[in-house]
Amino acid sequence: MIIMKNKMKWLMCALTASLVLQGCSSDDDEAIQLPTGTLDGHYYVDIGLSVKWATCNVGASSPSDYGDYFAWGETETKSEYTEDNSVTFGKEMEDIAGDSDYDAARVNWGGAWRIPTADEIGELMNKCQWEWTTMDGHTGYQITGPNGKSIFLPAAGWRNKTLVGLAGDNGHYWCSSPEGSGSSSAYSLGFGKQDFGKYSFSRAVGQSIRPVSGEKDSLVENEVTSGTINGHDYVDLGLSKKCATCNVGASSSSDYGDYFAWGETETKDEYTVSNSATYNKEMEDIAGDPLYDAAQANWGGTWQLPTADEFDELIDKCQWDWTTKGGHNGYKVTGPNGNSIFLPAAGWRGTALYNAGDGGYYWSSSPYEIYSSNAYYLRFYYQYFRSGWADRYYGRSVRPVTE
Repeated sequence: MIIMKNKMKWLMCALTASLVLQGCSSDDDEAIQLPTGTLDGHYYVDIGLSVKWATCNVGASSPSDYGDYFAWGETETKSEYTEDNSVTFGKEMEDIAGDSDYDAARVNWGGAWRIPTADEIGELMNKCQWEWTTMDGHTGYQITGPNGKSIFLPAAGWRNKTLVGLAGDNGHYWCSSPEGSGSSSAYSLGFGKQDFGKYSFSRAVGQSIRPVSGEKDSLVENEVTSGTINGHDYVDLGLSKKCATCNVGASSSSDYGDYFAWGETETKDEYTVSNSATYNKEMEDIAGDPLYDAAQANWGGTWQLPTADEFDELIDKCQWDWTTKGGHNGYKVTGPNGNSIFLPAAGWRGTALYNAGDGGYYWSSSPYEIYSSNAYYLRFYYQYFRSGWADRYYGRSVRPVTE
């Protein structure tokens, strides 16, 4: 019976997609693109992005059908959605894309199907045209990709406790990515008639799932290694300095690594004004100084902290794409020559670790000219990256550069 049920859903998706015609007005049922192909009995459309998008939600019998609702990290539906019966609420988690214990798309559809990552949701938002429309009596968005092909996401609402809320007005679709700053939330795509975006939601609520198929982290590519100095790899991005592939203290390019107060070369348990070695101390630029430069002191050779000007060059001359690698959010930074590095959103340290997964904070070697308590650094979040200055006592990441 289960095999027959899945086969009927497969046929309904195919029939609905093949009968809808292109070119209807927004007052009529809007058209989606004919399916590109099938994977494990489920239709997909290649809309010109890094992954293929399914034509239906998990549990749906057609592209406009709402389908089932899942709490984040759960693979079965339930009659009530609460924090008390959530499997993952309050649990420290990595990205769950493709994980057969937590990914509802993988468990229910099998094969290579999985929940999209936050980066893939970002790609859908940033590279596609979104048009609010109606299909088979259900409102939602027709999303047209760079190649002119499209999918339809119904505004299926969401489930809280026993109720379905805002169906027809809003859509909420889980990403596979947990929110880095806590263990009770995860990212999802949210939309209404006037807007759409990526938001943080309680993992306990029930949301829709639109599966994708394709290699995870497929946007992180071309990260070649150009050479090695003192046992540490670097990439030539086509800028004035070569950039290390990892943070100081990291074991891979996506690993957060260690945190240092500005002008200090060792880690510590807490980062405060009272235990800062350079706070309110008049300093010159510390690049290459083994007494103050954490890159030089820990890696040796010609490694050093980047200057504020070198960070500005990285910002102004490179392409920045928010993505996920090794389960960690961050930016793929591509230089003028096409080579790239990955900067994880490692957060920052004070008396605890803050904003890991949401923001990146990287020290430069340059003191702030006005206040001797501050120094320049690179900071970034989703859709935001620039240089600034902050108190020197904070623990931040260090990404070395070399000649």
